[in-house]
Amino acid sequence: MTSTTRRRSSRATASSNAAPLKSSAAAKRPKGAKKPAAKAAQKSTSSNLPSASSLLNNSQQTTDDWYKSPRTKKGYANYVKSGKSWLVDWTAEGRLDDEISSDAFDVITAQTPLALRALTAYKCEHLERGFASAEGLRSAFKDYFERVCGCQGDFWKYNDHTKKWEGNPVYESNFKAYYESLKNRHNRTGTAKQALPMLPSDLKIIMEYLDGEEAIKYFTVTQRLYFKAFVTTAFTLWTRNDELISLQVKDIKFNQRSKTGISYHEFSLIFRKTNKDPTKVQIYKVQADLVHPEIDCHTHLNAWKLHMEGLLGRPLSGSDYVFPAIASTGKLKFGECTSRSAFETLLETVVEKSNVMQGRNGKFTTHCFRRGGAQYRFLWADRKWSLKAVKWWGGWSSNENVGTLMRYLLDELMAYEEGFSDIMMDDRAVDRHETFMGEDETAPLRKADLLRLEGTLLAKLQGLIEKASSTGVIIPATASSSNIDTESIPSLTLPAVVRREESPAAPIQYIPQPTRIPETNTLDDALQYWEHGCPEKGLNVPLKDWSQQFKSSDYLKEAVKLGNIRFVCEEFTTHCGGNFIAFEAKYPGLRRKFTMLMKAVRAERKIRGDTKSRNRLK
Repeated sequence: MTSTTRRRSSRATASSNAAPLKSSAAAKRPKGAKKPAAKAAQKSTSSNLPSASSLLNNSQQTTDDWYKSPRTKKGYANYVKSGKSWLVDWTAEGRLDDEISSDAFDVITAQTPLALRALTAYKCEHLERGFASAEGLRSAFKDYFERVCGCQGDFWKYNDHTKKWEGNPVYESNFKAYYESLKNRHNRTGTAKQALPMLPSDLKIIMEYLDGEEAIKYFTVTQRLYFKAFVTTAFTLWTRNDELISLQVKDIKFNQRSKTGISYHEFSLIFRKTNKDPTKVQIYKVQADLVHPEIDCHTHLNAWKLHMEGLLGRPLSGSDYVFPAIASTGKLKFGECTSRSAFETLLETVVEKSNVMQGRNGKFTTHCFRRGGAQYRFLWADRKWSLKAVKWWGGWSSNENVGTLMRYLLDELMAYEEGFSDIMMDDRAVDRHETFMGEDETAPLRKADLLRLEGTLLAKLQGLIEKASSTGVIIPATASSSNIDTESIPSLTLPAVVRREESPAAPIQYIPQPTRIPETNTLDDALQYWEHGCPEKGLNVPLKDWSQQFKSSDYLKEAVKLGNIRFVCEEFTTHCGGNFIAFEAKYPGLRRKFTMLMKAVRAERKIRGDTKSRNRLK
């Protein structure tokens, strides 16, 4: 029997054996019963699954939204937009001698890297911009060529088969050589523009200036308290500017008490540079530093908090910004955080007026507090911190390379703190990872130790005095910090306290004050401010009640805005009957355009004779 015959025979046998099974299964199934819908169910389940194309589209959308920060994407877009505009203008004027077309950034050809090199040369050679401009242009166009034009790969070559250029134009050999040349020139001839660290000695000069009579001529009380609280907080927490300007009251627990009665503020910081997880919160506890008032974040922040509550006429709420924006009138824009540029302007003005930079080169930027705070704790403080503590407090990753921290610290101590060459020595400092250079806590007392003890005792005394005053307890005058004999601090004992017979002190009574009127963009804004106010933006008293509760001299700077809102609201309630349909018919399309609405209402009032134009002198 051949192999073919054997295969046919085996298939026939298998078929005959399967037939009875199939017929028996059919016999057991009742008449009218449907066959199992396994395939249908499987098909239904698979139809609910997303397709491969939708998964890829979703992943691309997530990449576009989250791979780069909004600021980076905006910066890249500006680079590309301005570059395209420059190319169109220069080709139209014939400055590129027809070597490069105006669409070289849109149609990828051999002209594309030439256009990019010409643009970079224009910025860096003609306009004399720094290497940062070349770096920004390259990064922006590299991203643009990849995402928009589909140029993939870290090469640039011509494909003879497809007759097209492949890869990314930024990897063209001549452009790469020019870019590296700019980089080398910058490294060899450029001067460092890194911000100077602001140390306590600098802050002391600034604080003394702000407390002097001359500063009163240039800065309001609000600006001075604001600046003191901002810089001492930045110096203490080593915050980056973006982290501090967005800080809200809910991120701080004011005036907490430790087990020994020391008052402290508890800060909760999220989204430090190395932390991308919003659930990971880093807690910082900061007590008063009476020995160094120029860096006493605890005291200055308390003063700023009380000042803001006095302006608002209410306690601060969790959504209030700790450092709101300041208007040109000097009033706070509650509900709106300050900007980086706004504080930089204030910082530059204070630095210039205080003469803190006299005889020195360099400049202070908003990053100077982070650098200064880190250097102070690592190098100059009475009790210096270890590198491990510095990394934690500054929000750096524990695996951060030492080179990254070189901008802030010195790295010659890294080998000591993380080395174990003396691990077999009996006199090895076991806890040296917690203190600077393994300082021995059992060493004899020094003057710095006594000063630190003095500061600790003063802080505890202040905490006890504050606690006693809030609970109705009288502390004798001998307990005042101004009467403490610092030479006898180690043997200082607290005097006895006497409880008052009177009832506890009444809660603080806030007196409403006219605040800055928030920005008005729509009719709805005007109606809300007029009828109800807007506490979240600092407007606690409705505008309609200002004339009754305040003197007109108290809100002179807001009088014009108040009058405009009053006229618009009266027009809506009186002449439109409070009806939005009637209002829309009379002022079509102006409900969300307050400036145009204000002008239209003013013209209408003039027609009715409700107002008269002033006769201006010619």
